[in-house]
Amino acid sequence: MLMLRPLTYRHVVSPTRLGLRAHRNASSRAPQPPRAPAAPAYRPFEPPANAQASAEHDSTAKTDSTSEEVQKPKRSGGTAAPIILSTFAVLIGFYATQIYIAANKPCSNPHIKDLGQQKDVAARYDETADNFDSEVGTSEALMGINRIRKRLSRMCKGHVLEVSCGTGRNLGYYDLGKSSEVDSLTFIDLSKQMVDVCKKKWTALYGPTVPHTFKDGLQVRFMTGSALNSMHLAPGGKKYDTIVQTMGLCSTPEPQELLVNIAQHLNTENPDARILLLEHGRSYQEWLNNVLDNSAEKHAEIHGCWFNRDIGGLVEDAAEKSGLEVVRERRKHLGTTWVFELKPKATAAKPTEAKTSETLAGAEEETQGTGWRGLLGWK
Repeated sequence: MLMLRPLTYRHVVSPTRLGLRAHRNASSRAPQPPRAPAAPAYRPFEPPANAQASAEHDSTAKTDSTSEEVQKPKRSGGTAAPIILSTFAVLIGFYATQIYIAANKPCSNPHIKDLGQQKDVAARYDETADNFDSEVGTSEALMGINRIRKRLSRMCKGHVLEVSCGTGRNLGYYDLGKSSEVDSLTFIDLSKQMVDVCKKKWTALYGPTVPHTFKDGLQVRFMTGSALNSMHLAPGGKKYDTIVQTMGLCSTPEPQELLVNIAQHLNTENPDARILLLEHGRSYQEWLNNVLDNSAEKHAEIHGCWFNRDIGGLVEDAAEKSGLEVVRERRKHLGTTWVFELKPKATAAKPTEAKTSETLAGAEEETQGTGWRGLLGWK
């Protein structure tokens, strides 16, 4: 009997397949060669590849320093504003403290505001004439005094007399053009040194003679003399149509007599005749008057000026004695700056007419008041 052996199947790997598998395993274990970097995409704002390659050699030396600058953090620059503001605040605080101390300090001479207690210091201007403008120029500019000077000077008409002219701080404000209403200008001051400075200033502004651009026939005169005495008449032997004085009542020993004498030189026959005054004196705030009284004597010795006088009372008394009427009175800087316009009573218009005929610039100046306006120095 034939016996059959069970068939067994063997997986025989042929040499060909064995070689292929070995090749695959070897290729998977072998290191892959590095791939070439992809070319960067062209950007419109960058140079082309060839231009960049040509410039690469030139920029090699700068690469290290440039990279360091890029990596180095930028420091934000400091500002001086906090320092300036802090310094300003400290100065304001110090100044306010000094004013507070002076306002509450008892006055050693409570009668220093009386004219009898104030000595004559007018001669002080002979010594301060050369430096006077530099001493007062900054403070007057900050306080707006120059604007008031200009406004008053532009109101002058006819034959004009400026009393206590000093160094001529109003010279540049007069309207002297071809259409000017000024016929002549006469400057007078007690100090010869001050008048000399005034002359030099005129020459510096306009030349040694009256320019051809001025009004035809305009006469300009400079004189040394006291406004308490008889003064020269205007050209032609007439009295003056406008008399202006700025910061003069504080330096004369007899301010009321000076005003009365000025009124005697005013042409009262002219209905438009005016006396214009810009002065400084006592305030309507008592604490500030205390400050002025405490420092008045020292201030007068240095600057030749008593700045604690009751200017309003002086002007009213002089106007009553000389037949003048106060057309306008204005006060600024807590009442320490006074502006007056006076005219003869005989030619005084009705109140409504006088109000409409005023030539002072600025309609807002018609309103007088206290409150916040008083805090700003208007009354």
